[in-house]
Amino acid sequence: MKRSITLILLAAALLLAAPASAPAWGTLEDVRYKIKGEDGNHWAHLLGRGKIVRGNELGGKISFTFDDGPDHRTTPIILDELDRFGVKAAFFVNGHRFHSRTAGGVENQAVLREVHRRGHFIGNHTFTHKDITALDDEGWRLEVLQVDQLVRMITGRRTWIFRPPFGAANTETLGRLSAEGYTVVMWNLDPLDWKADNALELLERTKKVVEENPDGGVILLHDTNRKTAEALPLIFEWLQERNTRLTALGQPTLDIVGIDHFIRHKRKNR
Repeated sequence: MKRSITLILLAAALLLAAPASAPAWGTLEDVRYKIKGEDGNHWAHLLGRGKIVRGNELGGKISFTFDDGPDHRTTPIILDELDRFGVKAAFFVNGHRFHSRTAGGVENQAVLREVHRRGHFIGNHTFTHKDITALDDEGWRLEVLQVDQLVRMITGRRTWIFRPPFGAANTETLGRLSAEGYTVVMWNLDPLDWKADNALELLERTKKVVEENPDGGVILLHDTNRKTAEALPLIFEWLQERNTRLTALGQPTLDIVGIDHFIRHKRKNR
């Protein structure tokens, strides 16, 4: 009996002592993923080089992403709503917003640190929202690499995910992003939040794109938009109500997940 207990304890010790930075998403990584905390930063370094996520790879899941921030006037409101509903999102940031020489830059740096502290994923969205397919080497350094350096200075970690402004990317730029360690994250759900006149209109826009894409995917929103901040709790509440209704009917529901779920799925099935 004592020998059996000793063997069990030894096996458990070996499992816990295994390297935490193993590069593959094998069985052991899956176990660790299930028991890890909700802080996406813990595993952000494993999200690079997943090629390209388009949003339609993983049925039954929906992931929230926000572009063009941070903004000290609206992003904190969104962060509080994400916390309230237990959602981890991905924020694709523009470097000019938190550069120290920009008006509001210091305040936005504090917001970016808060995004990181709360365990959300931070992605690169270029410095000034330029089309990356038109950049020369100097432009690439200023628009892409400079953002990574700024995020690292503020949070202590580099960015591993990238969203091209306007969704513009070609074979050359995708290859370069991959070589620099990035996974490119696109989207397949776009309620055009910047067009909505109020929160209720944005809610209706979101309902429409979700019902048109019942398998879910990656939704594009903007944390610089006050209407988005106001509509977010309404969207979460509607998704919860929708899931309750569909469950009662025995129909598929949508789980809200982090963007890491889509990237892990992509890596496993590429």
